[in-house]
Amino acid sequence: MSAPAKPWLLVGVTVRALAQAAAHAGFAPCAIDGFADRDTLAACDGRALRLPMQGLSPDWRRLGDTIREMRRRHAPRGFAGAVLGGGLEACPELLDIVGAHAPLANADKAAVLAAAVPARWFALLDEIGAPHPKVSLHETAPGPGWLLKRAGGTGGQQVRPWRPGMACETGDYFQRVARGRPASALFLAANGEARIVGWQRLLLAPTPELPFRYGGVVCDDALPTRAQARIAAAVDALARRLPLRGLAGLDFLVDGEAVQVLELNPRPTASLALYPSLNPFFLHLEACAGRLPDAPLLTGWRPCGEAVLYAEAPLCIPADHRWPPNCADLPADDANFSPGEPICSVRASAASTRGLVARLGLRLRRLSSTLEKRHEHDSERERAGGAAGRLAVC
Repeated sequence: MSAPAKPWLLVGVTVRALAQAAAHAGFAPCAIDGFADRDTLAACDGRALRLPMQGLSPDWRRLGDTIREMRRRHAPRGFAGAVLGGGLEACPELLDIVGAHAPLANADKAAVLAAAVPARWFALLDEIGAPHPKVSLHETAPGPGWLLKRAGGTGGQQVRPWRPGMACETGDYFQRVARGRPASALFLAANGEARIVGWQRLLLAPTPELPFRYGGVVCDDALPTRAQARIAAAVDALARRLPLRGLAGLDFLVDGEAVQVLELNPRPTASLALYPSLNPFFLHLEACAGRLPDAPLLTGWRPCGEAVLYAEAPLCIPADHRWPPNCADLPADDANFSPGEPICSVRASAASTRGLVARLGLRLRRLSSTLEKRHEHDSERERAGGAAGRLAVC
């Protein structure tokens, strides 16, 4: 009898979508992220370990030890390979840590550095003629109307409006506020070529301090054809110039038919969860092996999406809470949430993107109301902190 196939190691801030896609493709995933939530544990048959969180990012200093612990528990013969999700861009040296334990099925480190270093990234965009908002790489902001952005950040946590006295650290840069709504393209890359997988609209869950906080992602059925063509041209040009492999995402602003490129995510993005019928994990591994599909990928699809529910006040949720069937990223145990922490995601589908966004908003409001009513804090906590359990909705 042959030995079972080696598992795949998945690493990121949250790898639930990757783990579910890997399981759907028939692989055995092992997940290391900052949550090890119920859905990830289920997709991995329990092979999920949680890194301690520092704010909204995992403590990556523990990554090497956690990989060794994962191997001791669940992969004594080693891993078939590793796929990296979001969150490692700010520290490209983490690729070396993971790569020491398993062959990487991702873009080469040179592509990660090109996307993570502002001077390289915007010079590349200028080289290929891709429009982008005006940027300043100097330590002093030009003034109001600019954003301070931290290179390599994720989830909108790295974007803040400029204010007088705001410090600029190494790797930060300033970007002019630009018109348009945030969008993204999910694509496959191999051998200097690219294939668009799908177009997405990015949702925001803004706060006064974080007006661009990630709120979710939905399929976009209303992106103008000329805007699609312009972004597709940018994707093709990037694939020719960078050692991209597998799934990746390009974020941009769209205003009518005009587009402005923002960031490249040289790894699978959360939007792969919107296309389960395409078997995205299998497509990713095929592209990493140099094989791209010939036929158009999207035919007869129906818009679907996910939105994030954040805690706005301290909140306790017991492990036995009964969640609606359209929820994901559910806590595995009793959970205490501080303001600003993600609680879970909600899912929906609809006949149009416009209807989809409305449906997601309704489900977020209903879930928020349910959690407020069923899991209130004690009266002392309420007196100290106001309406406990009140949640932010994107």
